[in-house]
Amino acid sequence: MDERMKTERIRWFLCSVFSVFPLIVSAGALPQAAAGSRGVPGITYITIRGNVIAPPPCVINNGNTVLVDFGEVMSTRIDGVRYRQPVNYSAECSKMPTNAMTLAITGNAAGFDSDALRTEISGLGVRLLYQGRQLALGEKVAFTYPAFPVLEAVPVRDVSAVLTGGDFAATATLELDYQ
Repeated sequence: MDERMKTERIRWFLCSVFSVFPLIVSAGALPQAAAGSRGVPGITYITIRGNVIAPPPCVINNGNTVLVDFGEVMSTRIDGVRYRQPVNYSAECSKMPTNAMTLAITGNAAGFDSDALRTEISGLGVRLLYQGRQLALGEKVAFTYPAFPVLEAVPVRDVSAVLTGGDFAATATLELDYQ
């Protein structure tokens, strides 16, 4: 048998063996019979193990909506500075693989400011602040649990718009994730 034929035969043999003995993927220990040698030279089993980590088991604000109440605001005094209010929230996390986490706020942006939350009053939005600076919607803030970032909210307006009076609200999602 020439060298080319031997190579083709070995290649066919290996393909046949791998189609009969597939790669074993396990989240636990292999049975003793599978872990032992089957007496086929040049073939061994590969054990691949892992641990799937689910999203952090955190309860934010005891499962309740976080409420920021601006009270009454004068349309002519909305400037992105006045009427600033704290965003008071809490979170309890357990069985964390790490204390390194991120926080992000997402929501629908106001038409005049992509980093302000939209309200039902045209030309009025709510901007979120972290450490006194504007927090972009979707921006991730890194922190170490349990020292949560301190957030604030402030109403902002489109300076070219005439605001109508009435109640307003903005809705956002607070997301926690671990690193």
